[in-house]
Amino acid sequence: MGYSYDMQGERKPRVVLEEGLRKFKVISCEEMTSKAGNSMFLVGLEDVETQGYIDVYCIATPKKRWLLKSLLTSCGIEAGKDGIYNFDIPDLLEREVMGKVENSDEEWINREGETVVTKKSRITEFEEVE
Repeated sequence: MGYSYDMQGERKPRVVLEEGLRKFKVISCEEMTSKAGNSMFLVGLEDVETQGYIDVYCIATPKKRWLLKSLLTSCGIEAGKDGIYNFDIPDLLEREVMGKVENSDEEWINREGETVVTKKSRITEFEEVE
């Protein structure tokens, strides 16, 4: 008897990164819909220094797209004269960007029913690599 697993969606575990501007490489990008029904992109970033992995949720719904716009701009994708950004997922992959990392406490309940507080890293904005 053999085993068969579809492991396409498997990712490295998230890590807590040092706060501040850090260089990342875009290693994945997937279009999805959020729990709230918003169109978004799940972007996987790898920290160039530590090879640590972090997911970033870039909302694509009007009036909530500021992080997506920041990512596109930092990848060298500019808006046309009409203000519209035209891109495809491969335009983002393997690009290096600077991400501003902020850490915050995240409270959750473990398997034993105990409340645990851990640090969680998130990206709050992107900049071009100079």
